[in-house]
Amino acid sequence: MPRQWPKRHHAKGSRQLVPARRRAGRTSTRPELPPSTQQGQRSARDDRDMRPSRTAAVLLFAYVVVMLWVTLGPAPGAVSGNQARRGVLDPSIWFDSDTWTIGSQTEFELNVLLFVPFGALLAFALRGAPMIVPAVMSGGFALLIEVAQIPMADRISDPRDLVANSLGAVIGILVARLSDAIASIPARLKARRRAALARGGTRTSPIRTATGGIRLTPDDRASTRAPAGRSIR
Repeated sequence: MPRQWPKRHHAKGSRQLVPARRRAGRTSTRPELPPSTQQGQRSARDDRDMRPSRTAAVLLFAYVVVMLWVTLGPAPGAVSGNQARRGVLDPSIWFDSDTWTIGSQTEFELNVLLFVPFGALLAFALRGAPMIVPAVMSGGFALLIEVAQIPMADRISDPRDLVANSLGAVIGILVARLSDAIASIPARLKARRRAALARGGTRTSPIRTATGGIRLTPDDRASTRAPAGRSIR
């Protein structure tokens, strides 16, 4: 007859010692998610930085206020250019040679630089949209400024300025999209590596459950079966 050991009674409120194996086996009680769900959650976290930027939208609003003050406010000095009666809305001025020859080269370059931050911030604020969307919006905003300058005595509504502003916006959009593409390279590499590991792991490796056990895959179960006609004792 096996020897009976007396049971130990613990006082109420005392802490019982749990073997290390039991504590190690109860690391988590949450159910294990399917590999596809886990991969989707990781991809969502990686793509979080590729969403439209609210910060860029706020900065864009502030920069638009500055641009309107610079382009529609009092001119700091004399301006030169070729303006028709209806400004950029006059089709004939677009084919006049004086439109593209009269004016300062420095002024043209400044008009380009003025719209580079605008195009970049707009692209960040509309991240995920086709590039044609911020490009068309930038051109429309530049046209709106030139139309607003038509009745102003100290401003010139010049097609040359419209082209310079649109060019600067396109440059800013390209810079923003290029920076997003470079920033997303590490996330894409991680996603591909995890997908490759998941495909290889589900085919050949057993899956460790959240409670510390091991769940065999169908391939592992097939390999552990006994040969036909032979029993396991």
